[in-house]
Amino acid sequence: MDEISADFNFLFNNLNKISYILKDSTHFGLVNKKMADFCALDVSELEDKSISVILDQEKIPAVKKFNQEIFQKGLRKNVEMEIEINNEQKIVKVDTIPHYNSESEVDYLLCLAEDITAEIEKERKFYRNKKRYSSIFKKAPLAFVVSDRETNIIDWNDKAEEIFGWKKEEVINKNFNIIVEEDSYFEITELVEAVFEGKESYNINKNVAKDGSKLFCEWNTALIKDRNNKIVEIISIAQDITEKIDTKKRIESQKEELKYSELRTQFFANISHELKTPLNLIFSSLQLLEYKLKNTLSADQNQFNKYLASIRNNGFRLLRLVNNLIDITKIDVNTFQLHRGNFDIIRLVEAVADSTKDYLKTKNRNFRFESEVDSQIIACDPFNIERVILNLISNAVKFTAAGDEILLRIVKKEDNIIISLRDTGIGIKKKNQNIIFEQFRQVDQNFNKKREGSGIGLSLVKSIVEMHGGQITLDSIYGIYSRFNVNLPIVKLGEADVESENYSADSLLNKVELEFSDLNHI
Repeated sequence: MDEISADFNFLFNNLNKISYILKDSTHFGLVNKKMADFCALDVSELEDKSISVILDQEKIPAVKKFNQEIFQKGLRKNVEMEIEINNEQKIVKVDTIPHYNSESEVDYLLCLAEDITAEIEKERKFYRNKKRYSSIFKKAPLAFVVSDRETNIIDWNDKAEEIFGWKKEEVINKNFNIIVEEDSYFEITELVEAVFEGKESYNINKNVAKDGSKLFCEWNTALIKDRNNKIVEIISIAQDITEKIDTKKRIESQKEELKYSELRTQFFANISHELKTPLNLIFSSLQLLEYKLKNTLSADQNQFNKYLASIRNNGFRLLRLVNNLIDITKIDVNTFQLHRGNFDIIRLVEAVADSTKDYLKTKNRNFRFESEVDSQIIACDPFNIERVILNLISNAVKFTAAGDEILLRIVKKEDNIIISLRDTGIGIKKKNQNIIFEQFRQVDQNFNKKREGSGIGLSLVKSIVEMHGGQITLDSIYGIYSRFNVNLPIVKLGEADVESENYSADSLLNKVELEFSDLNHI
């Protein structure tokens, strides 16, 4: 190997590439710092050393043979090779240049290398993604239109054929404008330019099918680039939204009706609250009258008590209706809220049962409470769970007669507590069972005084149960029995989520009076 000049040595060490010299087929000569850094070694650990310093033994024969061939034939060659550096696989591209001495013999090889690991991985990923894309492309539920940089169509899928009517072979090499309404050409040109600049790619466009029919499509466009960041394909994904646009127009034409509906809902909410104010005054005056009568001797006291009982009873009936109206309105406008805590559901239901036993006895109903479970803590709103149970019991009383049986029973099944209320009353006809939980619907539309009601109660019960993550179902045979089943999931709240609401026996008794206020005449 001829002496290497100082100028060459300077240039060699300052090359912006991994560079090294092979003085024979298996030994390094000079090595620049970039080569040493790439190999995670010092220059001194490479210069004049065997290539085995960085190559596995099984790769050395092939590399040796490659280098020997260049020494012999004197032809410049490029090769990609994989080597392991610090337990990491690297791929390098090596340009091997033979150097001739004064006797026209190859005396060493100048090797210029480039680490292309990242580029290769990017390319592999690109082709993996392309293969994956090809597998879903044909049968995708959206239209895929693939164009080149000049927006000439080079591919499209089955859904595009379905939407636009052209077979794939009919549109290949045709410009994208073949499916664009003429007055939208300029808009499409601007969109494509914006996509090339990396801007927003979404738009809704007027399109045209093969048969001339007009349609609206929702488009999203993406660029496919090669490892050199050059655009190779434009993928446009379309969804036919013609029907959606037509629906939107219909909805806009119904805005006045929707606005009226909102006003009506707000009116119900307002009037319900307005009704509560005079009710509060009625009950306050009632309490004062009762107090006065208790401290006044009168031969007509029994008659006065009868009138006061009627005022109280009908006041409770009106208050119950107002409360239900307020709550059902809140549910309709999504403002009704539960106040849940972790409570023993068995004790909660048992307390309701105990509070109603005496009343049901006076109504000559055979009432029983049974539970297969002694205790079970679940996340619930005690106030509204009491309302659910009381509503079902009062409903059972309405549709039973003296001597009928009402059974309140609790069982545990897998991850649910099932509270069932069964009565031996008149039952519900099969054709009416689908409407029993609908707002303002009653099975008996004859307004029989014995079964008065607003048609709100069971709808409210259903909403409360579902807000607890449960469900309520009905099982009934007309003339024999009815059974309502309330399924509640066994879940608990974490400490941070507990928002328990205090309640007392007094409040429960008040709810019993309210719930049974329209049954006193039965």
